[in-house]
Amino acid sequence: MRADWPLVVDAHCHLGAFRNFHIPDNDIDGMVHVMDLLGIDVAVVAAHAGIYADYRFGNDQVMAAAARHPGRVLGYCCINPNYSSEVAGELERCFADPAFRGIKLHPELHGDYPLDGPAYRPVWEYAAEHRVPVLSHSYFAGDPLGVFAALADEYPTVPLLLGHAGLDYGLDRVVGVVAERRNIHLDLTGPLSWDGVVEYLVGELGPDRLIFGSDMPFMNAPLQLGGCVYARVDHAAKERILGANAAALFGIEPGDRRDAALAEVGESGAPA
Repeated sequence: MRADWPLVVDAHCHLGAFRNFHIPDNDIDGMVHVMDLLGIDVAVVAAHAGIYADYRFGNDQVMAAAARHPGRVLGYCCINPNYSSEVAGELERCFADPAFRGIKLHPELHGDYPLDGPAYRPVWEYAAEHRVPVLSHSYFAGDPLGVFAALADEYPTVPLLLGHAGLDYGLDRVVGVVAERRNIHLDLTGPLSWDGVVEYLVGELGPDRLIFGSDMPFMNAPLQLGGCVYARVDHAAKERILGANAAALFGIEPGDRRDAALAEVGESGAPA
């Protein structure tokens, strides 16, 4: 790894076992090894347990992973709206740890609870007060695109990451909504697999609200990264998408995180 490489932030990662199929090397050490091989400096992580069966256990896993790899691993606080009386307390517990930089919502795995339902209100209010980014899943028959637009309008200080760039909505519809709302950002996880997506979105929206994510270890990180690295856009746009945009959202200091990465990986690219 060279210190003059652009900062690379993977803003959509998971961690640990998933409920219905095997994921090799799903612990944080396995993920950091992949990061080292690919030149990814920082991963922002939400545990699989957190988006499904046990949000508190999942958040504890993220805390432990961030402590094990300081500077390389940051966290999303996962919230389950079915435990509405515990939402505010869990937000306070997570964000007492400075490694937590965002909130991850996955309504489809929490009983299709609507994003604008009352149990999520403490999430939006906390995020608005503290300007915390919120990443929400946005496909497989989830909330309509209009719900995201309405929430972005109601909470203009919340950086809202549209997970998977609204995979099911159609990119033309997504572009129409995002173009009018500066606080919506597109997480490119998934669409990066398709040739031409980055070029289209940069052409329609510019690069400033496009965010690289891989979904590792759930999805193949090299495939997702390659979709961005080899996109037919200029180098400045790639630098923003690969890391600079996420660094601004999540409060990542490029120099500090670069030092953390180089401390774990030798200049030759081999583990230190």
